[in-house]
Amino acid sequence: MKFIRIASPDIEIKRGSNKITVEIDGNEVRDIKALYDLLTDRLSFPGYFGENLDALYDMLVDLQWLKHDTIELIIFNYHNFLADEDAADKADLMLLLEDACREWKEGDFDDEEWEMKKFRVIVACDQKTGESIARAIDDLTEE
Repeated sequence: MKFIRIASPDIEIKRGSNKITVEIDGNEVRDIKALYDLLTDRLSFPGYFGENLDALYDMLVDLQWLKHDTIELIIFNYHNFLADEDAADKADLMLLLEDACREWKEGDFDDEEWEMKKFRVIVACDQKTGESIARAIDDLTEE
């Protein structure tokens, strides 16, 4: 896990005028539908969002409809996050978030009209949980 950041559970959220911060509380976002609903609302996903992982990835590596230059997703209460889903589905989502971060950091955006964004995912958890997330992502990338 190279791009998703791990932070202390009591992370201080810094606001900014050109930044969108989406707080994802695992106690409230226990299934993928709840995550889609939250992100659709907070990131103003277009009506054509297909509510599946491929569509989510497409939305997260586009974001051109947003005028903000920084988009930050912060996941709290990770142990309960997507708790109603299979562990494999949760790992797939974390890999997707890792890939979206990587794409924004390393992607090749040649289009002059493309507005670059800073896209970050932060998981507020202890180090042991962070290591577990990293292992799950590594296991998926080795398959």
